[in-house]
This record gives sequence, C-alpha cells and structure tokens, in this order.
Amino acid sequence: MDAMDTPDTAGAPPPPAGPDAALGDAAPSTVDDADDGRGARDVTDDRGAPGATHDTGGGPPGATDDAADGAPAPSGLSWAKVAVLGVALTFLGFAIGFAATRDRPPSTSSADVGFLQDMITHHDQALGVAALTIAHGDDPGVRSYAREVVTFQSYEIGVMTQMLDEWGLTRGDRSDEAMAWMDMAVPVEQMPGLLTDDQLDEIGEARGADIDRLFLERMAEHHRGGLHMAHEGARLAEDEDVAALAARMERNQSGEINEYRMTAEALGFDVDIEPATVPPADLPPRDG
Repeated sequence: MDAMDTPDTAGAPPPPAGPDAALGDAAPSTVDDADDGRGARDVTDDRGAPGATHDTGGGPPGATDDAADGAPAPSGLSWAKVAVLGVALTFLGFAIGFAATRDRPPSTSSADVGFLQDMITHHDQALGVAALTIAHGDDPGVRSYAREVVTFQSYEIGVMTQMLDEWGLTRGDRSDEAMAWMDMAVPVEQMPGLLTDDQLDEIGEARGADIDRLFLERMAEHHRGGLHMAHEGARLAEDEDVAALAARMERNQSGEINEYRMTAEALGFDVDIEPATVPPADLPPRDG
C-alpha cells in the first residue's frame, strides 16, 4: 500500500470552494515560505482531499445558548453553518477514508489503532474551543484560525473514524487509558495538551479579545501536547496511511503553534508561547 503523499503548498491549488464559501471571508491560508518558522502546510493527499493544517465528530461541541438560537458569530458565520460544515467535513473525511483498502487489520493494541483513537479524542476538544472562538472572538485573524481548526480537524476525524471502521472498530472501542501504544499509558483525560474543565469554563465565559488571547494560548498548548503523539504515530504505525497522516499532523500543528505565537505578539497579548520546530516533510524512520 502506498503512503499518502504530502506535497508542500507552494504551487498547489487553493482549498475547495465549498468549505471556504461556507466559512465566510477568511478561508484557510497556505504558507509558501518555511523560513518564517511556520513551515509549509500540506493541502492535499493522494486521495485529492484537504490534508491537515489548522485543526475536530458531528457538529462542533461547546455550543452556548446563543448558538441554540442560531445567532450569527461576529464574522457572520451562524452556528447552524458551523454545525453543518462540521458534519459535512467529517462525512467527507469518512468517505475518502472508505476509498482506501487494507490487506489485514492491525491488532487493537497496535500503534495504528491506538493513535487513531487517541487523536480523535484529542481533536474533539479542539473543535469545541474553536467553535466558541468563531462565535465570540473579536480579531478576524484569530477567528480565521478557529475556522481552520473546524475545517481540517473535522475532516481528519472523518478519515480516522473510517480507518477504524474498516478494521471493525469504532471510536468508542477504547479503554480508559491513552497512549499505551507508545509506552506512556495515562488516563484518557490526562493526555498531554487536553485542557482542564476549569480552562474550558474560562474559554466558555470569555468574549472579544479575551477569547482571542485564550484561543491562541490554549490551542498552542493543545497542539503542542499532541506533537509527541503524532511523532510516535508516524514512527510506530505499520499502516502507511496512518503513518503519513500522523507525520502531516506533526508538521502542520508545529507550524500552527508558530503562527499563533506571532499573532499573539502582533496583537500585544501577554502570553508565552514557545516556538515549535517544524519537522521536514519526509517521514521519520519507522520501527519494524
């Protein structure tokens, strides 16, 4: 089985018009110059679908009372559109994942299955934070980052869910432990990068510049916590598609951390976001 190709964005076509149109005026951006510390972000894989860039299943969680009323976000994106877009992108990823064939399923204790199950859980939380930022954020650039999280992580959840389905598993077929597949077993809620209930409550109550600041700081923390897991997924997974997906996540989320850092500095926020090293585009050596 061929691994998924992960071309750089230089010279690549823009993302499909459908999701961008639904998201409004600030579509996900691409980075042409890796020298700015962000790295080039992948847009397509060999199945012709959007790859990972800014990071979520069904509709984005974390809706408030305003969301239930269908109140538009400051950017003009209604909660109904956010929910529909999340469902559509998750289904797109699921359908594209269905197109792949696998010769033999991995064991439930394998790095392949463990990575997919853990990363789905990790992505789920990012969706909720992003949805709140779209609804209540102030800065157009920050809201654009949040829309990218909804767009690409919804798609990735669809791909990962379908991979599990092909192996006769579901996202719920998991133990209460995470990261055992990489010899770092912890309770699921203690996965690196997952925000605490108090942190999530703070984001849920924030508005305007406050939620902009919290999104940049906490989403960078969330991404950074997933980098080691993505790196190990790329190194340990036996399925080439899983390994390629994990490697692409590591590259793209490293670049996003640097974008969040630069944006926080430009907006004058008093936050400390450490820069991330963007790994090269080639896959790391894999065990076995």
